[in-house]
Amino acid sequence: MKENDDRPAENETADYAPGGAADGAENRSAAEAVDDAPADGQPEKPEEETLSPLKAFTETESVEEGTNVSLREILGGDILTADWLRRQMGLIVLCVFFAIIYITNRYSAEQELIEIERLKTELTEVKYRALTRSSELTVKTRQSQVEQSLRTTPDSVLQAPKAPPFLIKKPKVEEE
Repeated sequence: MKENDDRPAENETADYAPGGAADGAENRSAAEAVDDAPADGQPEKPEEETLSPLKAFTETESVEEGTNVSLREILGGDILTADWLRRQMGLIVLCVFFAIIYITNRYSAEQELIEIERLKTELTEVKYRALTRSSELTVKTRQSQVEQSLRTTPDSVLQAPKAPPFLIKKPKVEEE
């Protein structure tokens, strides 16, 4: 009779961990397993179980698929159906969204800078016009200019006074 019915035959394939972890460890007696257990009372995990998250993280199934990208696949559109592209679609959409926001923000900032420059030049022109008007008003309101304009106007009856001005004092009225 066969002692090891659980072991596969030589022609069958089995996944054994590297280092011979599956060399009959499941057929050992319970006493031997307890002797090998750690001191904290928890059974020791096989090496395959401890490395499986690491293997899952580092191994990728589509590494070989990504290397066979040809110009024909790109131009034919077959690259759009690739598994790696479908997995990264969220990231691609996010990057495109941020690129659109970046371009829009830059365009609006440039438009604001153009508007600021236009307003600065307009402000400078308005300041120059105000300064010109102020100086023209100062020249026209000088006494000599007012007198000259009155003399040149034929219908003006105003003349410059010959005597200096004097104050008229109003007498105070006593209240009764």
